[in-house]
Amino acid sequence: MPVPIDRVLSAAGEPTRLRILNLLRRGSICVCDLQAVLDLPQPTVSRHLAALRHAGLVLDFREGPRVLYSLAPATTVQTRAFHEFLRKVCPEEPQLQEDFRALRKALARGECMVLERKGAAGIEAGD
Repeated sequence: MPVPIDRVLSAAGEPTRLRILNLLRRGSICVCDLQAVLDLPQPTVSRHLAALRHAGLVLDFREGPRVLYSLAPATTVQTRAFHEFLRKVCPEEPQLQEDFRALRKALARGECMVLERKGAAGIEAGD
């Protein structure tokens, strides 16, 4: 059953959550890596991820000892529209561009890991 759109918009409308969703467009990311890129404490990142999970916007799964988060698949009209919104709007926001640059730098230094989404490898800071 789809999550009501008001819950989706309420969860996604918080600035830190939008930053997380933007980074997850790239692929699956561990809480510790999100924490490092966003420069936020782990409990804060985890709390926001829980809200996004309850709104049906992200999924979590285990990869060894780590819990990774990814965007929920676009299987409903709401999630398809939301993915399209993220794809079109996120690249235009300066803070979200900066977050992508920080993620790229952390990846280049080997400080974090992203399991890339199919079709996401070409996402750049301005995408």
